[in-house]
Amino acid sequence: MNLGRFKQIKAIISDVDGILTDGSIVVTEQGESKTFSVRDGMAIALWRKCGFKFALLSGRLSAPVTKRAEELGLEAVKTGRLDKETAFNEILEEIGLSADEVAYIGDDLPDLAPIQLAKLGFCPQDGAPEVQEAADYVVPVDGGRGVVRHIIERILKEQGLWSAVVKHHYAKAHQ
Repeated sequence: MNLGRFKQIKAIISDVDGILTDGSIVVTEQGESKTFSVRDGMAIALWRKCGFKFALLSGRLSAPVTKRAEELGLEAVKTGRLDKETAFNEILEEIGLSADEVAYIGDDLPDLAPIQLAKLGFCPQDGAPEVQEAADYVVPVDGGRGVVRHIIERILKEQGLWSAVVKHHYAKAHQ
């Protein structure tokens, strides 16, 4: 993989189910619930603190996804969008970037188009084989278990920013 491609990334657009969650949905009389990785949330906050953008693109309408996106203060959120290619392009317009400046994270067949359009495509190790094949990088982590954290750390390291992030948190811990 051409590591120089990592340096061009200014935003990440991610699917939700199977990426930020393990793909499970708990449905009760009160509605649905999902479990999100705190490590992914921390990584998204660090990513945004570095001046980068993060957006969600999900095929499902989901109140828990909307709530999580609000908690994280994300730049764009598209839910209930089965045509992910169109929604991906709408997000690019909203955040003011081109596909050459964006990474996409997906795990299933509806994610094939955005993975191929983005500068870098990522898929967790438990993603569909066709998506793994289309991705530039298969993350050695299952969905919902820190996939986003792994990707953000990797991109920030390739951009030479990770050590400053760690140093900032180390300094705060020793004040």
